[in-house]
Amino acid sequence: MKISRRHIAFIVFCLYLASVAFLCFADPADMNTESFSIFGIEADKVAHFLMFLPYPVLAYLTFEYSDSGKARAMICLAAITLTGTAVAIGTEYLQGMTEYRSYDIKDFAADCAGLLSGSLIILTYILLKKTDRNEKP
Repeated sequence: MKISRRHIAFIVFCLYLASVAFLCFADPADMNTESFSIFGIEADKVAHFLMFLPYPVLAYLTFEYSDSGKARAMICLAAITLTGTAVAIGTEYLQGMTEYRSYDIKDFAADCAGLLSGSLIILTYILLKKTDRNEKP
C-alpha cells in the first residue's frame, strides 16, 4: 500500500487534534502553570493562539484537493475556519464543565486569533497559487 501525502497529512492532523485535546483538558496541577507574560500578553493566551494557529493549515492539507479551483479552495477554507471555531467553542465549554478548568472568553478570543492567522496564511497561498489549466480566470 502506497502512503500518499494526504494520508500523512491526515495522520499529522489527528495527532495535532489529540495534542490540543490533551493540552486543553489535562489537569493543570500536573503541569508547570507558572504565570508570566510575553510582550504584555499572558503566556496562557499566547499558548492558545499557538495551539489553534496550525488548525487551518493542517486541515487544508488534509481535506483540500490540489487540483481544485480557487473558489472551491476558499469555500473549503471557510468551512475549515468555521469548524475550527466550533472546536474552540467546544473546548472552552467542556473546560468549564470540568472541576479543574474554567471557561475563559479570552482563551476563546486567542483561539480565534490563531485560527484567523492560520486561515490568512492559507488564503495567501490560495491567492498566490498558479491557476490550473482547467480553471477559468
